Amino acid sequence: MPKLRQSLATAVTLMVLAATSLPMLANAAWFEATGQAIINNGNKALAKKQATQEAVKQALMFAGASITSVQEMSNGLLENDRFEVRSGGEVNDLALISETYHDDYVTITIRADIFAHQNQCAAAQYKKRLVSTWFPIRDRQQGLTGGLTEFGQTISERFERQFNQTSRFARITHRKPYYLSTQSPDITNDIITLARRTDSQYVLIGEITELSVERTSRNALLFWQDAPLTRNFRLELFLYDGNTAALLKQENIAIHSPWEFELHQQVSPTSQQLWQSQYGKAVTAAIAEQATLVDEALNCLPTYARVLRVDNEQVTINIGKQDGVQVGDEVTLFKHAQFLDPIGNLHQQLQLHPNQLEVIRVFNDTALLGSISGAPLANVQANDFVARQ
Repeated sequence: MPKLRQSLATAVTLMVLAATSLPMLANAAWFEATGQAIINNGNKALAKKQATQEAVKQALMFAGASITSVQEMSNGLLENDRFEVRSGGEVNDLALISETYHDDYVTITIRADIFAHQNQCAAAQYKKRLVSTWFPIRDRQQGLTGGLTEFGQTISERFERQFNQTSRFARITHRKPYYLSTQSPDITNDIITLARRTDSQYVLIGEITELSVERTSRNALLFWQDAPLTRNFRLELFLYDGNTAALLKQENIAIHSPWEFELHQQVSPTSQQLWQSQYGKAVTAAIAEQATLVDEALNCLPTYARVLRVDNEQVTINIGKQDGVQVGDEVTLFKHAQFLDPIGNLHQQLQLHPNQLEVIRVFNDTALLGSISGAPLANVQANDFVARQ
């Protein structure tokens, strides 16, 4: 093991012991954290306290909490009356798993049940990257009326434009020119492959589930006359974590609006004739509302950047100025792995690197990082991750 510095140094390993529905981390989960600290002047009790504090602090911060005081200890563990978490997270249970004393440092392993409130979010997150595709029409026969069989292509384009114009927390960086349905038998692999190929953290899939036309009479005495036409529109959106294919959010909005065209009249899905009609304006309003809902859902989700390369103790990541990265930002480096338990539940394992990194140069869509302490960046590889805490 490399020699520890005289200042506090920690190496933290986080193990999420419950199956998660949020990307990589759950709202409530068991974490195992291992901290290390120097033993100065033979003071083992102080070293144990420091190692435990750092392990808990790092675990909490990575779970989305921001600690303002982690000082009072009881037998090496936290006292709840001095434990403050600014973002609303809390520790429901805390246990000392093991303590191992070496020649000049101590290793402490704790287990914490951490719960982060859903109504609060970590501050200063970078913008998330999304990838989307064309939106299929579930019943393609409904698209024949009016010539809207390719309506899903236009809707996906308009949603992307609306989302990127108004979103505060994310941006759609890619929209692939093909249809992808949640009904696909291999949807899990489809999502993960799509995210990896486009270097995106989240995947947005849309599906038009209703596009039917109805004829209703305003007056039963005028049944011999052609009643006005109305048309339905229902768009369902599914937001997935690109690393695990976990469904994070589902939104759907339905409208019922006058269809001002003749039953057999063909209308181009890209024409102003359509989009200036009552139906087109109603669909536009529905898209705008859904874009806001998806953006708000992404607000409290974390932003993970991927390591592209490591060269001369400098790390290049796949987000940059467009995503809100600035020189001087401090980030945490970690490795991510998944495994299945004996009964088939998926779990996430996160191992944090002991050295904090800071941004030293920013480009449009990448950034260059270096170690804050100047210590060598051992065991850092491409496809590791960083997160701002």
